[in-house]
Amino acid sequence: MTNDGIDAVYTAAGLLDDSAATPKRPNRRGEQTREKLVRAAVECFTEYGYTRTRISDITNRANTAQGNFYRHFTGLDDIFLAALRPSLEELAAARLRPDHAHGERESLIKVNTTYLQAYARNRHMLRLLREAAAASENKGFQQLWLNLRADFVRRTERWLDRLNHQGVIDEAHPHMLAETLGCATEQMAYVHVGLPVSTPRPEEITELGTALGEFWYRSLPLVSDKGVSR
Repeated sequence: MTNDGIDAVYTAAGLLDDSAATPKRPNRRGEQTREKLVRAAVECFTEYGYTRTRISDITNRANTAQGNFYRHFTGLDDIFLAALRPSLEELAAARLRPDHAHGERESLIKVNTTYLQAYARNRHMLRLLREAAAASENKGFQQLWLNLRADFVRRTERWLDRLNHQGVIDEAHPHMLAETLGCATEQMAYVHVGLPVSTPRPEEITELGTALGEFWYRSLPLVSDKGVSR
């Protein structure tokens, strides 16, 4: 997903004002300061959590004045969105997973493992998004989380419809099945990858991806063992 794509996601959640004037592009020194602030924000949000991080924590970590902070960001929510952006971009690419699975067990294991690997690389910020959705007074974060989840379900539902039209699965209730698969994926990623104190080892991610892929496969009302030819 491009920067424009993330901006559209933020705007749809009410977190970005698309009518606002485009900010002036900073010079190289300004870009370096902004990047340093974002890196510091990721560290502070990860260490202290979304609700306990203060602007002073970020500026102290970045070794810069608060005046420099406000040249680039309007407040904590603004820099949180900037810190979250790379994680959402990578996860968005991994969320294309149903489009690359044909209904066979092996392909579903592969795409689920790829998704969990992406989640693991971004687990701190993705966990913090759920924290912000639950605790922030800014309801846009809750809407952002709901929108991301709804997009995942829609993609999965379209994939199920395609499998049905190609004669791979019986006609069922694609929306409810997509919701069920989405809930299973979301909880598997959050509980077993996002919440642990340390990042799961690669072999653990593989085991989780295999279990999740097997669940997806067994949940499909297959007409036959034949997969989809794209």
